[in-house]
Amino acid sequence: MQPPVDFAYVIPVDYILHEQAKPFCYDNTCDCHSDPELISEVNQFVQNGLMTSTEATNFVAGKTV
Repeated sequence: MQPPVDFAYVIPVDYILHEQAKPFCYDNTCDCHSDPELISEVNQFVQNGLMTSTEATNFVAGKTV
């Protein structure tokens, strides 16, 4: 039996991809990694000494815990 054409499977997940404290996700194809406003904000953190450039690069790449 085939599902109807307008049927969509929903897969529940226990995590949120984007949130205020973590605006960058692990998905390299997501537009969050090229959002100029978000990147500008991270750059300001580096300028203010709140992050190193390595930490900022990892943060934008979604490689933070």
